[in-house]
Amino acid sequence: MDPKNRRCTMWWIRWDDLNWPNYDNEERIKRHAADLAEANVTTVIDFGTHFRWDYLPYFELLHDYLARVAEECHKYGMEFVDHHSINLVHRYHNREEMRHVMLHSGPHLPFSPSYEAAESWTWNGRKLNDWRMIDVKTGKPLYYPQYAGEGFCYRNPEFIESYLEYAKKLVNDTGIDGLMADDAVQYMHYNGCACPACRAELKRRTGIDLPPATDQSFWGNFDNPAWRAWIDLRFDACGEFMAALKAALPEGFDIWHCGGYSTQGTCDSQASDARQFARGANHTNLEISGNTPPYLKDPVTVNRKVEQHVFNGLHHEAVAREHGTRTFATGYGFSKPSMNVLWAVSKMIGADPWIGTLKQRLGLPDHILNTLPDEAPLVKDAFTFEKEHEDLFRGERVAEAGLYFSYETRNHTLFGNKTLGYFKDFSAVSKDLFTAGVSCHVLFEFPEEATNYPLIVLVSPWSMTEEEIAALRKYLASGGKVVMTGPSAYPGAESHWRLPNAVNKAPADFFSGVRDGVWAKQPEWVTGEPFEDSDDENRFTEIEPGLFYNPLRVSGGKITKDVIAYCRKYGKKKAVEIVSQEGYLISVFEKEGAIRFHFLAAEYDTDIDHKLDEMRYHRSRVNYITKADPVGIGREITFRGGKKPVVYTPFSEGAAVEERDGLWVVTLPEKTAYAIVEFREEN
Repeated sequence: MDPKNRRCTMWWIRWDDLNWPNYDNEERIKRHAADLAEANVTTVIDFGTHFRWDYLPYFELLHDYLARVAEECHKYGMEFVDHHSINLVHRYHNREEMRHVMLHSGPHLPFSPSYEAAESWTWNGRKLNDWRMIDVKTGKPLYYPQYAGEGFCYRNPEFIESYLEYAKKLVNDTGIDGLMADDAVQYMHYNGCACPACRAELKRRTGIDLPPATDQSFWGNFDNPAWRAWIDLRFDACGEFMAALKAALPEGFDIWHCGGYSTQGTCDSQASDARQFARGANHTNLEISGNTPPYLKDPVTVNRKVEQHVFNGLHHEAVAREHGTRTFATGYGFSKPSMNVLWAVSKMIGADPWIGTLKQRLGLPDHILNTLPDEAPLVKDAFTFEKEHEDLFRGERVAEAGLYFSYETRNHTLFGNKTLGYFKDFSAVSKDLFTAGVSCHVLFEFPEEATNYPLIVLVSPWSMTEEEIAALRKYLASGGKVVMTGPSAYPGAESHWRLPNAVNKAPADFFSGVRDGVWAKQPEWVTGEPFEDSDDENRFTEIEPGLFYNPLRVSGGKITKDVIAYCRKYGKKKAVEIVSQEGYLISVFEKEGAIRFHFLAAEYDTDIDHKLDEMRYHRSRVNYITKADPVGIGREITFRGGKKPVVYTPFSEGAAVEERDGLWVVTLPEKTAYAIVEFREEN
């Protein structure tokens, strides 16, 4: 199996499957594995029994079931990967909380002991309750209302030792091909964790005890080095855990990780970052949560634009490139149109798809869910096309320019921790470059010379280390060019931006809460407070040789054309250029004499199954999307250069190519959501 062409889908474990061993379940395993193989799936990843520690009394039964699934998948040459939460557990104080989790967290199979029973549970000679995260405000075990649960701290050495023993037992018992270790993040944000291990690490790094939640000189004060150290050690806890997991399992064993985004303003509070995951994982996951494409008429479900998934994927792609590993994208859908778009998003960032349904989030009775299609018929069209055209999906994404991601700004400034701060600028320029067809790589360090990246785009580096400044100057000295915008810490980049660097909020308004009983609710200082505009002049100045600076923020839209113009002037040239297109996001790949342009519609007209929607007894994350028609797209795409291209439209027919006035004009079929245009040196 080519490790760079995995086609992954879910293997859902349901309550009935836990009636094991059982003849009917044995037959169901055989049928399901055969169906997935027929749909050209290469890798099966289970979902269910997710909060794994809740199943402690039943590990032998569960592992026997997983071993049987792995055995059947292996008969068809498919990999089987176990996916579970390393540390979360369901706990409910009363029947109302019990009913909430049982109805809302169906995909987990939310099975849980009472508090009285959990008090005595042990593993590897350790009490599970001793591992719990502690709320920084109350000093009591941290509670997750969205899950009706608690979490174990992955910095706690006793928990780490115990989990590693479990992971080794799991691998030995089941014959799985990989382990997806989920949830090594802080889902309650800055509310956690104040356990003894976390407090001791802060003391070791800074010499101070963790201040009370009322101490505004610490909490949210980015001018305080101890606060910055607290942010760093929370990130490091994940990386150190993943590195320990890698060391505990057989060399080269596949480890997958949680798929949280790594660019947003909430990453600090959630301590979520793909580079930390990659310290142990050899697969970098991007989770495409909610509806894809979005259904904007439901305010409760999750509806991010397609472009946001692509842009976040650039960061994860860069992590995989940094570590020489592979990235994959997780997404959920219920119809072929939606599933096809999910698959296309993964291909746009050079990732493997892990796509499937999420029926237990629909809030529908089981007798209705059982009538809805499973994964095999929904992924078959996309997976078959990919298998039959594998070479189209090999090769590297072209880098005409580098797009620098300022970790120092994101991690250590208030500007980097607000939705309308650094993330707004980074996502805006990502969209600008993708829409203009300027293919870029996200960079975490400045290269020593300009060969691979003759131009680097650097947006709003409000904070820079001395090492970063020195590396940037060395890059410029090698002949590189830099386009820098917005508030900047670089010497000579003068502006009128005066950005605050501390959260001036009472503790009740600093920490996150919960909305709709399902999602963590960010405080107003994160999501709703804009920065005051500066009165700087819209003007690029070469403040030193090769460094072009404009003090305006790129997210304002006033300098987009100038940034693109610099990229076209100084970026690496392609043999084929896009002259015109409308409404598509663009990704470009090269391999062995071929250049391939991938076009994915940015906007969609979506609709849902309204009859089913009226039957829902709760609303959580997703809708049953039945329609995903691209809108705002032009049918003609014009190119300059190269020989006559070949056009692939995986889900429609009738594309045409003609030469017109020295240009190649590609005419796509109506409502084409995704197309690949390939130029070969030899036709």
